Amino acid sequence: MNNFLSKLVKSSSGVLTSRILGLVRDVAIAAFFGASKFTDAFFMAYAIPNLFRALFAEGALSSAFVPIMSDKMHRNPDNAYKYLTDLILVLTFFTLSITAVFIIFSDYAVLLFIPGYLNDPEVIAAASHMLKIVMPYLVIVSICGLLSGYLHVIGSYYIPLSSTAVLNISMIISAFLGGYFGGSVTYLAWGALIGGVLQLIYILIYSLIKGFRINRKKRIDKMVKKTFRLIIPSIGGVGINQLNFTIGRIIASFLSTGSISYLYYASRLFQFPLGVFSIAFSTVSLSEISNSYSRNDLNNVNKLIDKSVLAIIMVIVPASLGMFFLSNEICSLIFEYKIFSSKDTFATASALRMYTIGLICYSFVNLFTRVYHSVKDTLTPVKFAFISFLANIAFILIFINFMGHSGIALASSISAGINAVLLYTSIKYYTFSIKKYKRTVLKIFTSSLLMLIFLLFLKNAGIHVLIIIGLSVCVYFLSLYMFRVSIRQVLK
Repeated sequence: MNNFLSKLVKSSSGVLTSRILGLVRDVAIAAFFGASKFTDAFFMAYAIPNLFRALFAEGALSSAFVPIMSDKMHRNPDNAYKYLTDLILVLTFFTLSITAVFIIFSDYAVLLFIPGYLNDPEVIAAASHMLKIVMPYLVIVSICGLLSGYLHVIGSYYIPLSSTAVLNISMIISAFLGGYFGGSVTYLAWGALIGGVLQLIYILIYSLIKGFRINRKKRIDKMVKKTFRLIIPSIGGVGINQLNFTIGRIIASFLSTGSISYLYYASRLFQFPLGVFSIAFSTVSLSEISNSYSRNDLNNVNKLIDKSVLAIIMVIVPASLGMFFLSNEICSLIFEYKIFSSKDTFATASALRMYTIGLICYSFVNLFTRVYHSVKDTLTPVKFAFISFLANIAFILIFINFMGHSGIALASSISAGINAVLLYTSIKYYTFSIKKYKRTVLKIFTSSLLMLIFLLFLKNAGIHVLIIIGLSVCVYFLSLYMFRVSIRQVLK
C-alpha cells in the first residue's frame, strides 16, 4: 500500500502541475476576453472536441484499454506493444473521420451547441471558424490518451498527467497575443491546436524512453476489436456524463450573454480539486485494481477502494466547505482583472457554489465508475449515467426559472449525487468498511467543522482570502494531527 501512496503522490503532482497552469490560462482568458458572446462561442467550439476527448482520450476507451493492456504487459510486452500500436492506428482512423465531418459541417454543428445565438450570425460565424481550427485536437489528444494509459500500466503517472501543462502554456501565450493584438478569441483556438501537437510530442518521447516500441504487423490484434466492443456501453456512460455539462451550456445560450462563460469559469475552479485529487485517486485506482485482479488479489482490491474512498473524504470535504464559503473572494482574486468586472465575478461565484455542492459526488462517480471498468463491467455505469442525465434535465428545467445559470450548476450537482448513490449501492462485491473506519471518518468531519468555524471567523474579520485559505489549511491538518490522523496513516 506504500506503493499506492507513492503513485498517488506522483499522480496528484502531475495533475497539480497541469491544473495550476490551466488556472493561469483561465485567468489570462478572463482578463483579456472577459465574459462575452465571443467567449461563449469559443468555449462551445472548444467543448466539441473535448466532448469526444472524454470518450476516446480519458474516459471510455482508457477504462477498457488499461485492464487489457495490463494483462498483456504481465504476459508478453511485445504483444502489448503490438496491441497498442494497432489500437492507435484504428483510433486515429475513427477520430479523423469524426473530425472531417465536424469541419465540413461546422456551421450546423455550432448551431446544435449554441442555439440561443441563432439570430446572431457574427457569433455563429466565429464559432464555426474556431471549430475548424480546434477539431483536429481530437485526433491528437486521443493518441495521447492511449499513450497515457500505457504509462499508467507501467506505473508512470507524473508525465502523462502533467502533459496538458504543455497545452495550457500554449494557450496562455495565445491569450496574451490575442489580448495585445486586437483581442480576437481566434488566437485561443490556434493556441489549443499548437498546444495539442506539442503535448503529443512530449508524451510520445517519454513513452519511447519508457520502453514503448511501434510493433506493426499485417494482422490487427484480435483484442482491438474486443476493446471497442467493451467501450460501446462505456461510451454511452461517459458521453452521458459529459452531456450533463454540455446540455447545461446549450440551455445557457438562451440566457443572458456570458452565461456559458460564467459556467465555464466556475466549472474550471470546481474541477481544480476534482482534477488534482479525485481524478488522481481514480486514475491510480483503475490501474492498481486492474493489476490486482490480474494477480487475483481480491483482498488488495477491497483495500485499494477503501483507501481511495477515505482519501476523497479527507481532501474533498474540507475543500468543498472552503470553496463554498469563499466563492466570491476566490472568484474575485482569480478572475477580476482588466475587463472581467465585479458583476462577472458575482455571476461566476454563484455558479461555483452550486457546483461545489456536488464536488464529493463527482469524486465518487469517478472512482466507482473506474471500479466497474477495472473488472470490465462497462454496461452498469451507463444505466446509472442515463438515469442521472434525465434527472439533470428535469432539475435544470425546474431551477433555471428562478436561479438562471446557477440553477444549471445545481442541477448538475444533484444528478451527480444520484449517480454516485446508484453506483455504490450496486457494487455487489464491495461495501465500504464503515465499522473499521468510522472513527477516522468522524475525526475528518470534526476537523473540517473546526476549520470552517475558523474560516468564517477570519472572513468576518475581513482578512485577505489567501491568508484565510493558508491558515484554514493549517488548522485542518493540525486538527487531524491532534486527532492522530494523517494522510500517510490513512493511505499507508
